[in-house]
Amino acid sequence: MKILFALFVTLMLATLPVKAIAQTQEDQEAQQACQDDVFALCGEQVPDRVRIEACLRQKWNQVSRACRTVMVNYGKKHRDTRNR
Repeated sequence: MKILFALFVTLMLATLPVKAIAQTQEDQEAQQACQDDVFALCGEQVPDRVRIEACLRQKWNQVSRACRTVMVNYGKKHRDTRNR
């Protein structure tokens, strides 16, 4: 299960348009915040990042507070960088 998650994280990071390649502490904390939710609520969607995000949004009320915070902040952070 952890290997599958590691694969998911690797694929997710490889497909994100980021300026820096190095994984930050913030990224690691974000992954940890959502890991349990992804497997508990949307495990059948792994490793498709788009489907996982859609699934988590559909089950928003069941997603942990920590993961919701990560998802909201991630969206804001990446919208801001695209608008520059």
